[in-house]
Amino acid sequence: MADFKLTIRTNEALEHVRSVLETRLEEIGIRAEDYAQRLTPKGNPESTGVEGYRGGTLQRSITHKVVGDRHKISLYIGTNVKYAPYVELGTGIYASDGNGRKNPWVWIDKNGKGHFTHGMQPQHMLKRAIADHLPEYRKILKKT
Repeated sequence: MADFKLTIRTNEALEHVRSVLETRLEEIGIRAEDYAQRLTPKGNPESTGVEGYRGGTLQRSITHKVVGDRHKISLYIGTNVKYAPYVELGTGIYASDGNGRKNPWVWIDKNGKGHFTHGMQPQHMLKRAIADHLPEYRKILKKT
């Protein structure tokens, strides 16, 4: 009977799987970030009431992050711009959750000019950047 030695390297195997998964999630994050930025509207003089205004702050702020440890790994995409939820989910009668203001209102721009509104349509740029590309993301993960 021959002698043999069995070596089990589960920790190394799990670390390799986690590393590959992290790489794939980073690839998905880059793509989702790009899609979301393309879908994000830019402010302009008409939307802000500021003459000569050139927008893009929200668009440029969208980013992603892959975080995790040995047991869990996640991909987050978003922004820290404080008005982003209003653009993503809408306002007033257009609010996605139905909890928006029901009556029209007037807002005053930086030049003191009043603007009458019922709210703003939701853009769902983050939601669409994920949901509209799920087959593509699945394909990336299947490479793993």
